Amino acid sequence: MFGTIMAIDGKMVKLKLDETLNADYLELLAHGGQNHVDIRLIDNRGITGKQNKVAHALISDVATWSGDYPILVEQYLKYYFMAESGYWFSHASATRSQAREWIDFLIEFVLSNDVPLPKRYEHLTQNTSWFYYCLKYRKCCICGQHADVAHVETVGMGRNRQEIDHSDHRFMALCRKHHTEQHTIGILLFLKLYQIIPVYLDYEERKKLHIGG
Repeated sequence: MFGTIMAIDGKMVKLKLDETLNADYLELLAHGGQNHVDIRLIDNRGITGKQNKVAHALISDVATWSGDYPILVEQYLKYYFMAESGYWFSHASATRSQAREWIDFLIEFVLSNDVPLPKRYEHLTQNTSWFYYCLKYRKCCICGQHADVAHVETVGMGRNRQEIDHSDHRFMALCRKHHTEQHTIGILLFLKLYQIIPVYLDYEERKKLHIGG
């Protein structure tokens, strides 16, 4: 259902819905308990040109990889996305926030399925999610080859990485070639050269991605 927020007082939110709630249906859903809701805030700003461009580029790459028509692949991906997000994505009416969710979904699909990308898209290098999912699937954030986790902050020679406090460290996924280059030219020049946004991970995220302690 859709509606408008009329007032907010701490955790109390007053909503005006676009249509009347069916009391009998609410009682059926509650099963003798309380009714709970899942509120999704809508971004009134529309999808940007960069978001639209990179989304279609990724869809085209998936189509090339799968050998199917882009229009059919797009529909398949949208059904897959709807199963995860709960809503149908439309480039024509998408908000900026919805487009960000859609691109994040496409990034994860591409990386988890080893879909080859013909080049690094500019919008991806401006998107923290790209670097996060590269870490998750151990793909080099520069070339897409198999990668290891690289520390931005120096760990130090001879130290046990399992005993290091990683809470103040930033990470990136680099293949052996680019990891060697990073050490050769220095971290600051390397980050600038390849437009890398290092990722901060809290304890739960590091545990989920099997990174240090």
